Amino acid sequence: MNEGLKTIRLARHYGFCMGVKRAIRTALRTGADSTGPVNVIHDIVHNDAVVKSLAERKVGSVASVAEAPGGTIIVPAHGAPPALFEEAERRGLKIVDATCPLVIKIQRIVRRLIDNGYEIIHFGDLHHDETRAVVGQAPDGKVVVIHDIDGLRALPQDRPKLALTSQTTADAVEFARISREAKRLFPNIKIYNTICNATGLRQKAVLELAPEVDLMLIVGSRSSANSKRLRDISQTVCKQAYLINSARDIDPAWLEGVTAVGVTAGASTPDILAEEVVTWLMAYSGGKAVVIRPGDRNDEPADLDGAALE
Repeated sequence: MNEGLKTIRLARHYGFCMGVKRAIRTALRTGADSTGPVNVIHDIVHNDAVVKSLAERKVGSVASVAEAPGGTIIVPAHGAPPALFEEAERRGLKIVDATCPLVIKIQRIVRRLIDNGYEIIHFGDLHHDETRAVVGQAPDGKVVVIHDIDGLRALPQDRPKLALTSQTTADAVEFARISREAKRLFPNIKIYNTICNATGLRQKAVLELAPEVDLMLIVGSRSSANSKRLRDISQTVCKQAYLINSARDIDPAWLEGVTAVGVTAGASTPDILAEEVVTWLMAYSGGKAVVIRPGDRNDEPADLDGAALE
């Protein structure tokens, strides 16, 4: 018990986003309605608790179409390249597409730009499922992935028709900086801010909250790009910031001398995991801490409450 902990503050926006809720509901419905095996390609979203919960409901995961034992495959929220759909069709598998609509929007933008003779600079993580799906929309070499401003500056200058897009979970502040530099280097470049609204809201909420606390706890899996981004942003403005899977990962040593803790969660993290962190912190404070909750979290459609996994 540590009675020095006085305040627990939740970020104004945290937890499941619209695309994640939609993908999970699609997977649950498919598992319930289908006969034969049902498997997600990779993970439905990047969260260990969600993947485990789906597995308990007989919705498994496979690393590739080739590993699917038959039946149904689900394309995850991050999407997949056209080649994956084609391979699944050749194998006679039923395909259920749970790609986030905002990811589909990027893919459509990329295809349209390619059809009009553009080359594309994509700001994101080359190894992320979403980025691989975006790159797969175009012929080889037509989409170049950069992860920082140095990558942008290293590109050849003799590209007459260029466009800039972004991974949905990218750092909004960094994308703005890269956009400005892209305009300087390539004055005629077309810029598409394809960072999703939920990502921007969660990042903004962390920037507001982190300066007000001594410690930030970000609930999310290490495979989650948006959760890691929240941790990185928090570390720029807070003394301590840790990415944790659940309350079980909290080290009491982090709380020595801490009077205020901020709590947030990535867009692929069930809200209940953030609530469990609050419960743990309250118990740690001996029930003395005050919990300050956000006034309005209505940043997502009301009919997608994510309750299925709670």
